[in-house]
Amino acid sequence: MKSFFERLSRRIVKPHFQFIFLLFSFLIIAWTGNYAMRLFRPLEQYPYLLSITPEKIRNWGGEPVAVNVGLYITNWYSFDIVKNTFIFDGVVWFHFDPALVSSNTIRKFTFEKGELLLKERQDSRLIDGKLLAEYKVRLRFSSTLIHQLFPFDDHRIFISLVNTYVSPSEIIFRSYKSNFVISKKVEIPGWKEVDHSVSTGYDEEKIDEFDTQKTIRYPKVVFEVDFSRMGNSLTLLIFLPIFLIFFLSIFWLSFKPTAGRIIISLSTSAITSLIAYRFVIQNMSPKVGYFLLSDNMFMFFLALTFISFVCSLLWMRHGKMTSRFVKAKGIAFILFHIIVVSVWCYFLFWWIT
Repeated sequence: MKSFFERLSRRIVKPHFQFIFLLFSFLIIAWTGNYAMRLFRPLEQYPYLLSITPEKIRNWGGEPVAVNVGLYITNWYSFDIVKNTFIFDGVVWFHFDPALVSSNTIRKFTFEKGELLLKERQDSRLIDGKLLAEYKVRLRFSSTLIHQLFPFDDHRIFISLVNTYVSPSEIIFRSYKSNFVISKKVEIPGWKEVDHSVSTGYDEEKIDEFDTQKTIRYPKVVFEVDFSRMGNSLTLLIFLPIFLIFFLSIFWLSFKPTAGRIIISLSTSAITSLIAYRFVIQNMSPKVGYFLLSDNMFMFFLALTFISFVCSLLWMRHGKMTSRFVKAKGIAFILFHIIVVSVWCYFLFWWIT
């Protein structure tokens, strides 16, 4: 008399039951993937920025003049996360005392990791006895991005304004969150602004590593913008074919060992399809020197598909419709689904903490 587990093993590997298990696994994968998309998890580190304290000012032996700085972004001309290229149009403004600071000094501002494609004086006017100088700019820049969670990645983009012609003992920049404005008309397809902030301080470069007096210091303002990826289209384009290829490949479990041609066809076609689809994923992914989440998932499915291929060969060579082999097929089928869902959740939530 057949045991309960043997009867269950015979039943769950049948095609219609495999489709039910496939649907159930997809529901778990889709729910966890959608939940991960709603989490904001940027991996970027804040750029190098030193704070200015009264003690440091006393050590420098100067009385720096405070200059208020602001940035208004009117349009993102280019926003390419994959190529790490950003271009925006905006207005940079400075509010300062013209009796203490020269306009020629102020206009020498630049941006780190950026190139000013346009920089022209737009307007100047006195407000409360201080000069408000506005500059229309078009900036092309890059930011240090971390893509390890691609395509579930969120990013912090940093825009660093500096003036290397003055030292913080002469001029210090002041800025606040209210001084950094992004126009409500700005729309970036696939991305949503989560938040923005501003930090001020100074940066330094050591000309002589062994002589601390040979150090160049200059004021710095860091404008930070947080962006979250919107939509599931890219995620579906990358992962849905991989999941389908693998789950269809294990349909060989429905056949008897005598159906060798069908079993081999399912197993080998899955491996070749995954390898071919790798080139599609590569074209959509950022070009970096480390493994992305999409790379890890691809390697995992490729390895699991190869294991499935080896199991199918053993099934054709030694498999018989005995109680032991029927139970082994049932265990293998359940394990494949459990492993896929578990590894998927691991890479989504625990791979990078």
